[in-house]
Amino acid sequence: MNKVQFSSMVAGLFFVFSLVFYVSVIEKKQQANKQKITQIEKQIALDLPLLDLSNELLRHSGNKSAVLNYIKKLNTHINSGGLTVIAISPKHEFEPPLEPTQVSRTLKSNSGAVLVVFEIDEAYLTAQTVSFHFLFFIMSVLISVWLKHVFAYKLTQDLLKSEDQHTAEQQPLTLIIDLNNKTVSINYKSDLQVSLANKPLCFYLALVEYCSNHSDVLLYHSKNVPDELIELANKYFYRLVELGHTVRKRPNFNNSLEKTLSEVRAALDEVLIEYPDQKELYYPPKAYGEGSRSRLHSYALTNIVNANVEILGK
Repeated sequence: MNKVQFSSMVAGLFFVFSLVFYVSVIEKKQQANKQKITQIEKQIALDLPLLDLSNELLRHSGNKSAVLNYIKKLNTHINSGGLTVIAISPKHEFEPPLEPTQVSRTLKSNSGAVLVVFEIDEAYLTAQTVSFHFLFFIMSVLISVWLKHVFAYKLTQDLLKSEDQHTAEQQPLTLIIDLNNKTVSINYKSDLQVSLANKPLCFYLALVEYCSNHSDVLLYHSKNVPDELIELANKYFYRLVELGHTVRKRPNFNNSLEKTLSEVRAALDEVLIEYPDQKELYYPPKAYGEGSRSRLHSYALTNIVNANVEILGK
């Protein structure tokens, strides 16, 4: 957000706060004036018989001085800086038009209609309103500063996200297998680490290495695991022993092959949950349908190479 945008935001907020305040004050003032005018009308209506007003029918000129004194006392009694009575006179003596700040009310008496003219002070700029405007300006500046930081933070996050996505697009996905803590993760989200038991961990590492060296190999459930693959699995198991992870007997990697592969797939499902298109590369193919464990099904990783997997603690 540049200086022009910041200044525009401050000005806009200040205008909105001032407008809301102005409308609220005017509405409240108008409501208060209406109530006061109604009260004053009632008082004047009670005092009309006592006022010496002119009477056109009786050709009585009245006592204007007494009426002015009454108005003066009435305004003192009202004690309102925003509303005053300026005239009480028979309707035939009234000379229009009224000023924009004046309003009139008609009262009925035995001698005819009587007009009461009120002067309404609509002055808006007072010491109190000036202090409110100063407060609104301070609020506008503070809110604008806060919004500036929010926008800057969001922009920074968007840029970081864009850079991460750009980096991810440039950097190929790599499966990371850490023998030190027996976990599987990927380089895009190294904080998401899934633990894997000894047997599936060693067998999968052996499967990756074996298939990388034999890209056209077919591995069937109906046949025993190749000796070379078993030797590789044993090699990784002995490495776990060296790292102090196990003192158990070496597992038989020919037994429970489908269970071992299922545990591998479950771990890969977790780490590749946001990258399903990568499963085909790392996933030992599942057997589907009737006779799926027949000679037609192979669990070999046909497209994988050693560069797709990074082994830590090897």
